Amino acid sequence: MGNYRHHQLFPKLKHIQAFRFPHVCLHCRKSFKYPATTEERCCPQCRAALVMLSRKFSAPPARDAAQWAKIRFLIGHGFRFYSVYEPACGGMKAVRYPATLAEARDFVQKYAAQKVKQAAATAPGCSPDSQAAGNCTPGARARDA
Repeated sequence: MGNYRHHQLFPKLKHIQAFRFPHVCLHCRKSFKYPATTEERCCPQCRAALVMLSRKFSAPPARDAAQWAKIRFLIGHGFRFYSVYEPACGGMKAVRYPATLAEARDFVQKYAAQKVKQAAATAPGCSPDSQAAGNCTPGARARDA
């Protein structure tokens, strides 16, 4: 059994080895972990657009509407739960993300310069034509172009 090297017969695929990032559905309030990709993804349950967030993101329970409202607000203003920093003595200090929607409003104003530039456009997901037609699959946008 020591001479049989089965791992050479079944090479690992790069996308399987990749880190998995949380992709959230703001419609059904669920989080799914997928490898990072340039393709846009859709929710496997409701077919709404998924938004990829930082690996540091931890999704609240689906029943916690207040936390999901805060998440929707932050994503809408370009914050994808990547590290945000403020100047500290001699360097930079990481800032914690807000706990409530009221704190999130102040957070967005204070750290507006550090938001993700890509988020200023529409949230990633399927094109509106694909969603309307019910053809929302991970590669649907590429097919529509």
